[in-house]
Amino acid sequence: MLWITWLTVLLLLAMAWQDFKYRAISIWLFVTTGAGLVYLKYQAVGWSQLWADLLTNSCFLTLQMGPLFGYFALKQRKWVNLFKGYLGEGDLLFLILLASYLSFFNFLAFHISSLFLVLILGVYLRHKNPKIPLAGAQAFCLAVLMLMDHFTLKIDLTQDFWLISFLNL
Repeated sequence: MLWITWLTVLLLLAMAWQDFKYRAISIWLFVTTGAGLVYLKYQAVGWSQLWADLLTNSCFLTLQMGPLFGYFALKQRKWVNLFKGYLGEGDLLFLILLASYLSFFNFLAFHISSLFLVLILGVYLRHKNPKIPLAGAQAFCLAVLMLMDHFTLKIDLTQDFWLISFLNL
């Protein structure tokens, strides 16, 4: 299983490199990285928890995207396709990959903190290219977190126990 973790980290770094360089990610990287993340999640918690986390995280994404669509529709005074100029399809695909791998509270914490880091990166990169490599930046963040987990933190991104105990909830 360790080699799958390492391969998945390498695939995440390849996604980051492609997104930063070309502002696009090959579909084969999504498929293979997704397969690695799903396998690792399955090995850690089993199918029932994998599906439960995927459903919960997908509901959260839906609740987040709904108001976003509504905001831009009100702003433009017409229905807007967010995937034309605002959000890339790869960004949504990567969020779905995250939803399949991370437990709910880990997903929330990762999503919010990585968006904050991407916002800082976006301010820095804005003058070079107006498109922000969201999926690539989040892939890099996940790869770093998985490496930190392996070498030092010993946290489990597929379950919430460590985060809840860390926050003393």
